[in-house]
Amino acid sequence: TDEIARLSVYFFRQGRTAEDALELTRVAAIAAKVAAIDMTDSANYLTSAINGFGMAADEAMSVSDKFAALGASSASSYEEMAIALSKVAPVARTAGVGIDFMMGILAKGIETTREAPENIGTAFKTVFARMTQIREFGATLDDATGVNKVEEALKQAGVALRDSEGQFRNMDAVLTELGMAFDTLDRNQQAYIATALAGTRQQSRLLAVMQNFNRTMELVDIST
Repeated sequence: TDEIARLSVYFFRQGRTAEDALELTRVAAIAAKVAAIDMTDSANYLTSAINGFGMAADEAMSVSDKFAALGASSASSYEEMAIALSKVAPVARTAGVGIDFMMGILAKGIETTREAPENIGTAFKTVFARMTQIREFGATLDDATGVNKVEEALKQAGVALRDSEGQFRNMDAVLTELGMAFDTLDRNQQAYIATALAGTRQQSRLLAVMQNFNRTMELVDIST
């Protein structure tokens, strides 16, 4: 009872309506029990996910179900999925990436590398930043990689970064096209594209998701 009371206060302090606060309290309490995690952590994970993707309180149970389904269907866990998503959610939404695609990507990265979930979430935060932060053609990133270099790398796989009007495409569409073509590329092309999109430090995590991309899409479907 005491934990439930603390949870409700946590959500009321976010400025939630009574109806939303009680629904989020219910979901966070159930999720904590199912995933065997602390209730405060459960509340933080749900808050990060629904705020990051601009979702309503009544979608919280759906988010919790996605964490649980992927934890049961891949070499990851509810908590690992939640932690990884918390690192990338706002950036993913800005880049035009939906929650199901993002969860599938993260699950594949976690099960392939078995690295800490923070590392996988942060890796894709970097990828989306590199692919979308450049506003002027020819501007460069920290390591002198320019938008033209990123686009040139994607063209190796026949993938466009921007549409006919020069606007960035949704990054889930870009990465899906890249993933579907990835296994047809040779190792040098794969390494070149991964380094251009993710940088030297994160390229191995992008490669883990792009290789055997059918498995990635299987995990996306499970989340959906």
